[in-house]
Amino acid sequence: MSLYHEVLDPLKGRCAVASKALPAGSRVLQTFATSAVSSPSSCDSCFVSQVSLSRCTGCRIARYCSRRCQQLDWPQHRWECQAWRSIPAAHASPTLLLVTRLAFKLFRSSKITEEARNAVLTLCHHLHDHSEKKRQVFDDMTQLVLLLLSRYKASAKQQIPSFDELEIDLKMEILKLFGRVNCNAFSIANGVTNEALGIGLFPEGALFNHDCDPNSIVSFKGREMLVHVVKDVAAGQEITFSYVELLQSTQARRSELKESYFFDCECARCQAALKEEAGKVKDDWYLDGLVCTHKEGGVCGGVVVVEKSTGYTVGCAVCKLCGCERDGEEIDRYEKLLKSFEALDVDSEQRKWEAYQQRWKIMTQQLQLHPRNGRVAAMAREIGNFLCGATSSDLRRLALPFFVAELHAVEWLLPKTKLPSRGLLHFQMGKLMFEELESSPGTLSRVDQVDRLGSAANHLHESLST
Repeated sequence: MSLYHEVLDPLKGRCAVASKALPAGSRVLQTFATSAVSSPSSCDSCFVSQVSLSRCTGCRIARYCSRRCQQLDWPQHRWECQAWRSIPAAHASPTLLLVTRLAFKLFRSSKITEEARNAVLTLCHHLHDHSEKKRQVFDDMTQLVLLLLSRYKASAKQQIPSFDELEIDLKMEILKLFGRVNCNAFSIANGVTNEALGIGLFPEGALFNHDCDPNSIVSFKGREMLVHVVKDVAAGQEITFSYVELLQSTQARRSELKESYFFDCECARCQAALKEEAGKVKDDWYLDGLVCTHKEGGVCGGVVVVEKSTGYTVGCAVCKLCGCERDGEEIDRYEKLLKSFEALDVDSEQRKWEAYQQRWKIMTQQLQLHPRNGRVAAMAREIGNFLCGATSSDLRRLALPFFVAELHAVEWLLPKTKLPSRGLLHFQMGKLMFEELESSPGTLSRVDQVDRLGSAANHLHESLST
């Protein structure tokens, strides 16, 4: 018996609904991608990310971590290798290559079942909902896909269709494929660092709808997608996961969902935020907020909410506790300074660390984002992961304070939802604390050692429970 079944909702469309009560931790889906493409930094077969990858000597685009992985991928890559060789690497975006692979598999290969083909072709493409500019991009990329397909290797029994023949037969189908990929493909990510490893189309996974307080999460093992529930789910209850970063304000989440997936989110979390009474503390204040710098009679402790006037220019920035206003021009100036450091292209570990330090200083000391601000959490996570992966042991020892800052920024939000990112954060903190104790046993007093050991154990316990 399947753990879930499909239901057609008059407002949402297709939904995945639990067929029976599911305890937290239950795996409800395990499925492989119809097609997937790795990012330039990961293996095209197993999707492992590593510094040293060997390029395919034929096309110079596909990359592999080992000879074994190259051999495993050859049954697929043998048909496309000569075609991929004809395009510059700069034009070989993962989306373009994914649509090309899908088009070949769906329309030119006999090694796909009718059921698997229909599972892709029945996905919504929302082609007419995309902007005219986006449709023009799809149209341009479709020409390149058709060109690549005309250069694919054919089997002995096949005749290679010309570009003109493919354009007549497949142009509209490929345009729709771009729409389907844009709305339904998943970013395949590293479960620890959240590093993008590639993209893939998982038709079974596309059945699950979005919620800003989801009851399930998605993870990946190479080309395999897994869905686990993170809350107890009752029979008949919809199973959902999040399509967007949850550490964003309601407006930011709803805007991204509307722009990328063409629906207005009406989940309980969004509705609660939109209906909150005036004067009541809102999650959104903190997710986008700044620290109040008014200190007459002591530190205010309030949160400054920024309202934009035009574009990205600050209209007003007022503390919700004391009513004092921060200088909008100063905020704009620091935001521009922050963007200038984000745009830097650094080529060494040490220079990257220096750039991270500058960005962190601007965020926390000059711009003074609130400690619960979603950008603080994201930046702390990025820096912490960078330091953990550094070759320098001196840099690796600096990671813990950034994970502490991330935990402070996220632990208050959706406290009852066992988010995997939060579990991994506790694991990283516990692991770093143990390593710190092992590497410098004589630097702490006995009492401090016991205290630190207890903290490390607590973090690891929290990680396991999550």
